[in-house]
Amino acid sequence: MQFAVEAMRPDGSTVTERFEAHDRDAALDGLRSKGLVVLRLNESGTDSAGAHATPQFSGGAKLSSRDVILLTRQLKMLLEAGAPLVPALEAACEQTAKPGVRAVLARLRERVEEGDSLSDALDAEHGAFNPVFCTMIAAGEATASLPQVFGRLCQLTQQQLQTRKMVLGAMIYPSLLSLLLTGVVVVLLTFVVPRFRPLFDTLGTPLPVTTHMLFAASEQFLASWPYILGGVLVGLGVLVVGLRSRRMRVWLDELAMRLPIIGRVMARLIFARVLRVWAAMLRCHVPLLETIRQSREAITNVAFLRLLSDVEERVASGGRMGQALAATGLADPVIVSALRTGEDNGRLAEAAEFVSDWMDEDNTSTLQHLTKLAEPVLLVVMGLIVGFVAMSLFLPLFDLAAATG
Repeated sequence: MQFAVEAMRPDGSTVTERFEAHDRDAALDGLRSKGLVVLRLNESGTDSAGAHATPQFSGGAKLSSRDVILLTRQLKMLLEAGAPLVPALEAACEQTAKPGVRAVLARLRERVEEGDSLSDALDAEHGAFNPVFCTMIAAGEATASLPQVFGRLCQLTQQQLQTRKMVLGAMIYPSLLSLLLTGVVVVLLTFVVPRFRPLFDTLGTPLPVTTHMLFAASEQFLASWPYILGGVLVGLGVLVVGLRSRRMRVWLDELAMRLPIIGRVMARLIFARVLRVWAAMLRCHVPLLETIRQSREAITNVAFLRLLSDVEERVASGGRMGQALAATGLADPVIVSALRTGEDNGRLAEAAEFVSDWMDEDNTSTLQHLTKLAEPVLLVVMGLIVGFVAMSLFLPLFDLAAATG
């Protein structure tokens, strides 16, 4: 059986070759006997297809971000204190309160104790750890820098968790105001406006156009609310089912990226996350091409994945990363210039880390400004609606009072 392998030498350089072996286990044993750390091993003919296919995310249970932060922090501390890997895994297992995480650590310790490398043990967990995590660990083992790798993994996970919290926090207040606005409109059309219709019919006073429009809207809503509610539920159901379809996901992702303001902010958030992964992996001496390839696992936006695949193809064909980024339009010119300068000076990891820090600060400021802008806009819309209803209902009463006075 013929295999295609991409592996890392102890000095951090990579080797790509094809060779014959009886089966996959025999191929792995042969590579390990040469002192190589396997980054990718496929049967011949499947590597090219797998390299450019859209990542399929495992359905297995993954460790949460908080679990990964705690685990990497513990292992970094233990390894820097001089503890061997197996006792460090055992100590981390004893200090973990969650049964699921403890079971994963126990299996890792057993496999490492039996002679497997930590990266192979992580791969055997089938989705508990993401590919970026596994690749960085493999690089750390090859370069004898596991404590430093665990420290960088901890920082990477903390930054990703902080960014996720920032985005969710920015969305909460506008979402609550939108729900409040919807509730106000429903209450006005359902309970408030219908109470005035009998009064005006009894008084027999002429009604302005705005009042007729308001009564018509209320009557239409009361007559059609089951259909409106059903349409909303059906729309949500179609959206949920459509998100499981690749074609629908591609369409939604491309639509989101084309939105005037939100699309640009989303693209910058995603690219900052990618740069953070690049910086961490490059500092662990992962080759550039493998870094770009594995960073695709850190994002789910299909439209952005296509652009990242273009960058990977250009770099694989011999191009420089700065030129590839400029050609695909993935980043702003100033960001491309900073990365190109770092690449020319042999300090691409430092440049990627600097740019990702700068982008995170800029994205935080942008989200804060958008949140502050959304608040008065929604409040103004709510005030206009309530003012329109009040004017439409009370203006006829004022006219009647003036006529009778």
